Amino acid sequence: MMEDLPTFYSTLIPLGFFFWGPALVVLTLLLSWLWARSLKVDRALESDLDGFTKDDVEKLFSLYGPERRAIYRNKLLPADLAFALVYTVVGALIITGLSMRGYPWWVAALCGGGWLFGGLCDIVENLAIARLLDRFPTLDDGTVAIASGFTRLKLVLTGLGFIGAIAAYYLAFRPIVA
Repeated sequence: MMEDLPTFYSTLIPLGFFFWGPALVVLTLLLSWLWARSLKVDRALESDLDGFTKDDVEKLFSLYGPERRAIYRNKLLPADLAFALVYTVVGALIITGLSMRGYPWWVAALCGGGWLFGGLCDIVENLAIARLLDRFPTLDDGTVAIASGFTRLKLVLTGLGFIGAIAAYYLAFRPIVA
């Protein structure tokens, strides 16, 4: 009898995802911060909204010393890359889930695009910082500029992604009036 009822929403991306997806992002962000603290590596470059210069990078990497630079490069950056992939995928699934529920693509993109594109910027930033760490003490101005620019974009887009996730949660549970 229940099988005869029409499906109002696609079940490919269940409604619970609109809560648990953002909860996963927050949890992985918290765990990433806690792990960085336990490794005693300050992530000053990755949270500077004003950007950073070649001198900033040189001072920070010199303060780290070879051991902390190795920890940053070989442990922290891969973990941050995994975190970036998590929120990139969650952003893409928010876009897909809202589109499948009948919302216009631009509404879905406004809700999930912050995390999707913020995550992609985070990936580029991590690759640029890894390159800087690999070549230190020689620092390339172009790589510093790329890392700094993508850090700023990442921070803005990821912040907007949190607002978009809240909007997506509201829209996913709100019936579409035809």
